[in-house]
Amino acid sequence: MDLQDALRKIGLSETEAKIYLALLKKKESTVVQLAKETEVHRRTIYDNLNILLRRGIVNFKIKNGVKYFQATNPESLKIFLEEKNKILNDALPNLKSFYDSEEKSPKINVFVGLEGAKAVVEEAVKSKKNVFWVGGGLFFFNALKFSRKFIEQKAEKMKMRTVQPNIPEVKDLLPIIKKDNIRVLPKSFVSRVGYMIYENVVLIGIIQEKEITTIQIINEDCAKAFTNYFNIMWSMAKPL
Repeated sequence: MDLQDALRKIGLSETEAKIYLALLKKKESTVVQLAKETEVHRRTIYDNLNILLRRGIVNFKIKNGVKYFQATNPESLKIFLEEKNKILNDALPNLKSFYDSEEKSPKINVFVGLEGAKAVVEEAVKSKKNVFWVGGGLFFFNALKFSRKFIEQKAEKMKMRTVQPNIPEVKDLLPIIKKDNIRVLPKSFVSRVGYMIYENVVLIGIIQEKEITTIQIINEDCAKAFTNYFNIMWSMAKPL
């Protein structure tokens, strides 16, 4: 992974990441030197250095009246992340109180792309309850490409039962789902659309050639209805 991109993904801005990497390579630099190295305006360099200083990611020393900035040990990035995580954990109870205080009408969220698919799988894993999955699975895994290993590792933790089409590829699910928890319907059941139920959540996945769209419905009545659909199909399906 590109280092600047990695730093951006953990919370640094593009300019902050550029400055931090430049300091790591040069060991120490003045603002003028940083401006030349990064091709960023000096005023912007000053502003971003102040942010990095407050985060403990950069420090400075003065030699002959000139201020030289230095990157701190990259291990300090862990402290930066831990502090962000602590802030989030402290804020979560209040944030959830707003979220949970809404009326019990269905909440519907739409996620587009692989990152959205990962996010909803993470939620399903955390539930530690029964997960029911119908159809779309083989297209789902094929669409994941480099993310498949991620999903497999997460899905291994689920208490999952699934109904899928009776085609040879369904055996690809065996590394993550016990054989007794897989049942199959006729080959005509093959579809690019599938759904998953856990707790009071229904996930409907639509797998297209170049995109995955996941619709999340949070509603107890909806979850019960889809669970009934699953149970009917499970009773009709045959063991793998």
